[in-house]
Amino acid sequence: MAYYQNTGLPTAASMVVTPAMNDVSQEDPSEGFGPSRLGVRTTVDEPLSASQAIEVLQAGNRRFVQGDVKAGGLGPDMRRALASHGQRPVATVIGCADSRCPVEQLFDARPGDLFVLRNAGNTCTHAEGSMVGSVEYSVAILETKMILVLGHTGCGAIMGATKLFLERSTQKYIEMTCRKDAQESTDQSTEASESAQPPQPGCCKKKSTLLGLLDALVPVAEQACVELEGGSTEEIAAHAVKVNVWRTINFLLSYSLIIREKVASGEVELQGAVYNMSSGAVEFLGKSPKQEKLLNHDGHVVPSMGGLARQVS
Repeated sequence: MAYYQNTGLPTAASMVVTPAMNDVSQEDPSEGFGPSRLGVRTTVDEPLSASQAIEVLQAGNRRFVQGDVKAGGLGPDMRRALASHGQRPVATVIGCADSRCPVEQLFDARPGDLFVLRNAGNTCTHAEGSMVGSVEYSVAILETKMILVLGHTGCGAIMGATKLFLERSTQKYIEMTCRKDAQESTDQSTEASESAQPPQPGCCKKKSTLLGLLDALVPVAEQACVELEGGSTEEIAAHAVKVNVWRTINFLLSYSLIIREKVASGEVELQGAVYNMSSGAVEFLGKSPKQEKLLNHDGHVVPSMGGLARQVS
């Protein structure tokens, strides 16, 4: 099935320039992001398979942890190569916007090596059309074979959502207790019930897009709490980081026909990982436990763009 035939966007094939016969790879795969005939990854180079891409990412992170980084600046020739011959990134990475988690650096990558998408919480809960559409572009046009959803320890968005979830859970318990006490009271039950209820959480907070983002992540914290069967705020938030990685992966599989078909065919792999800010190491989690089930899902477009899709069709 062909995609993006009428978008006007350049395809990888249209930008390929055949190098001279005496051109040789200028980069050892074991030393960097795969072979690159022009010193950087461009459409002159062949796409890396998913297994090759994950090996490159793992090797890059090991160099980062060891302090033996090799990615340097780009000279004039490399910049011109990227500008003239397009991009052939090794992998697509959805990461968090946290300034302490620079995706390219922690994989020891240079411009052109990775196709990176970042937002608070590495999530698809808001502006999901932009995130999913960008991933589709990377696999359909740029021909990346590995999609990596990267969470990280100490995620502020996840901690905020966890606190919001626990606050609401506590409030719900208080309200249930107050209602029970009020029903059992025989004297001024209505007044007692109303006076006993504390203010609603967030009632004095101004509504904002940020609050909406955290609210959309509350189910992640709730699921983490259920899986742990309780725990401290820190414990729940730590586990929620992994839960959120799976949630983003599952969303991509649920609402992108392009991604789903490429994963089902084995052409593309979709995996999760968590970056430990203290050690610098990335824990690779593999595929979603729900992948096989979601490959049979029939979603073709993200929910927020459903109306637009109907208008276009």
